[in-house]
Amino acid sequence: MKYTYYLLSLIPVAFLFHFYEYGQHVKGEEAKYLFLTWIFYILITGILSVHTKKRNVIVSQIASCVISIILAKLWIKEDYWFAPFGRDIAVVWIAGITCIGQLIIRAFVNFSKKGNP
Repeated sequence: MKYTYYLLSLIPVAFLFHFYEYGQHVKGEEAKYLFLTWIFYILITGILSVHTKKRNVIVSQIASCVISIILAKLWIKEDYWFAPFGRDIAVVWIAGITCIGQLIIRAFVNFSKKGNP
């Protein structure tokens, strides 16, 4: 389970989120299932992270964030869509929320495994 978490956590989700969202914006279409898919990813990786040290969760999410920023610089045009903060801050924001979401799910699962006192 631990290796599955590492494999899934290194997916550059913040980049994919904005790449899809911006692509749909350019086409003039709505990104219908983007938020739901992102929440599902956070739930799955949060549950899988229970068997991983918290420090390793944070380090893997930082690595994913760095990969996402590099890919965003290569594949997503800096556009008014990302105003007022810019593309890179938007990617870091989504990566941060993803990390916090995983840690919250991880804490909730750990708490429920121990049982209520």
